[in-house]
Amino acid sequence: MNAYVGNQIATNLTGRLYVKDDALVLEEIGFVSAAARLKLTALYRSPRPNHLYLGLDYHMVDIQIDELLSMFPDLDTIMPMLSSFKGQGEFHLAAETYLDKNYNLKKSTLRGASSIRGDNLVLMDSETFGKISKILMFNKKTENKIDSLSAEFTVFKNEVDVYPFTIVMDKYKAVVGGRHNLDMSFDYHISLLESPLPMRLGVNISGTMDDLKIRPAACKYPENYRPVSRRIVDAQKLELRKLIRETLIKQME
Repeated sequence: MNAYVGNQIATNLTGRLYVKDDALVLEEIGFVSAAARLKLTALYRSPRPNHLYLGLDYHMVDIQIDELLSMFPDLDTIMPMLSSFKGQGEFHLAAETYLDKNYNLKKSTLRGASSIRGDNLVLMDSETFGKISKILMFNKKTENKIDSLSAEFTVFKNEVDVYPFTIVMDKYKAVVGGRHNLDMSFDYHISLLESPLPMRLGVNISGTMDDLKIRPAACKYPENYRPVSRRIVDAQKLELRKLIRETLIKQME
């Protein structure tokens, strides 16, 4: 069975769908498209015309990052650093929010957790990266290829917390972490853990895209720092699955 998802044709469609009163449940909907392999569980409710509830657990494997941003344009606001990478990865999102009558996100109601993983990604050249690499004294011959990336972040209302994660790039290894707001103001820190340099360097990034301040700083993370997976997506997913179960039981009464 085939279906359309945005501008993508989904094949091998499986799963279950329930509709009753003001609730729609998609349970373990799996399909394959040209962009990725996907699995979706979601709950949609319409208690009021201009206050529509959406909860979803969305898992994408072998997704091209540019395709991911094309399918979910709002993701660029929630995780703007994604547009700096090119390549294939795995993306997982568990979130809930309310929508208006035109199905636009009410960002002040957004709550969720997400993770993204990838290997052999390409870091797109940009003015921002140029300034950071200059402060961290990257060798001019350093390849802009990310060996591996594994990041987790949470969204609550207008704030996005990016938990410290490691980036390995050529002979350099760094930890990145911080917070930004959906108005696109930033407060990030980068600490070099390993490099050919005899000293350790750090960078603070703050401000907005129109007035971004990139300054040298003392390293926030120690040399032996190893980010630990918080499994925040799994916790959010369990909450959503519990809500879906409760909705199904209520609808069957």
